[in-house]
Amino acid sequence: MGDLWAASARAAFIPLLPDGHVFPEQTPERVRARLDDPDVSMLVADDGELAGFTACGACRDRDVGREIGEIWSFFVAVSRWRAGIGRALMAAALADLRGRGYAEACVWSFVDNARANAFYEARGFEPDGAERREQAWAGALEVRYRRALA
Repeated sequence: MGDLWAASARAAFIPLLPDGHVFPEQTPERVRARLDDPDVSMLVADDGELAGFTACGACRDRDVGREIGEIWSFFVAVSRWRAGIGRALMAAALADLRGRGYAEACVWSFVDNARANAFYEARGFEPDGAERREQAWAGALEVRYRRALA
């Protein structure tokens, strides 16, 4: 999972970050913590090899209610982009959140990540006005997208 994350994240995010920015690393401990958390679902696309994964669960943002679930991470192998893996993973994540009783889903995305944002918008997500900047990502502007799960 770590190799897929690194390759996919680098392909998608490096063009959005300033030259020379140290790219954050996914640690095995962080992955293990998600796998061990009963409030988080880790969904995997595997067709003989790992093609993608997503983690989803309760929204971690303090400004929303408990009825909001979150797509915590969403990555597809670069060689599989635009092959339907992402659509299938997103459908599974939304079904998982709906099954857990959430009324809405949210996902954070870099404002300049046009490819990902078009993907989310095509699946009914819309920006809800929330923004953030994280030091790990060189302060690149992120926006929160939300959609109903009904």
